[in-house]
Amino acid sequence: MTDEFKVLPRSRMFDLYSFLNKENQPAFKAVAVREIDITKIEEIRSRTAQGEKRPTYTSFVAKAAAQALMEIPEANRVAMRSLFSYRLVQFERAHVSIAVERDDADRNLNAAFIYTIYDTASKSLVEISKEITGLATVALDSDDVRLERWRRIKLGIKMVPLWLIKLAILFHRHIPSLYIQNRGGALLISSPSKYGVDFIVAHWPYPLGLSFGFAKSRPWVEGDRVVIRKTMTITMAFDRRILPGGPAAKFMNRICEILES
Repeated sequence: MTDEFKVLPRSRMFDLYSFLNKENQPAFKAVAVREIDITKIEEIRSRTAQGEKRPTYTSFVAKAAAQALMEIPEANRVAMRSLFSYRLVQFERAHVSIAVERDDADRNLNAAFIYTIYDTASKSLVEISKEITGLATVALDSDDVRLERWRRIKLGIKMVPLWLIKLAILFHRHIPSLYIQNRGGALLISSPSKYGVDFIVAHWPYPLGLSFGFAKSRPWVEGDRVVIRKTMTITMAFDRRILPGGPAAKFMNRICEILES
């Protein structure tokens, strides 16, 4: 025995997440970063009527990403492995997924589960905000239908052999209809902003991973002057097999243009 370290109990959830992250092959991924002025976003948030739910930053990013996916369909794709090679699958609608941090994962592990806002482009900022608010804290044993995917994962971890769960994930990864049902679409949003982090480079098992950092006042160059603006940093990890550097920059810049305007 020693007081310098201890080996934590084995976590089946940890094993499952390790398996999922094998999809994150560095050779396929690249990252783009840009800081944006969110003055217009703050103006919209400040006009929220009393008693209404103020749109969250996540809802703005989700809405902008969905609009850009519909405008630039070559970004709205996933590479799926067939028997001997990969094939591209084109999504016709924009389903944006959100990484939601939960503290009820398994033993000593916190984890994120993925919630999908289906048909994100057709929903308003208020509708998106209402749909995702409280996902991190709502009780697992509640009747909240939004936690259905998380309940399946938790139940599977307890009741089903891990090899069978991995096999199910492989089916989800290679069959388009199951992929949409269990993962959503091409893009996932994660944000460390509530912890005060300016930006993060996050690789998720999705073709596009969008993150945004802490919104705060920073120096901003306007013409030949330095002014103070409220800004946030946007980062995007992308599968460069699907979206090479130039088209990826065009897609990201379109998201930023929507957010700034």
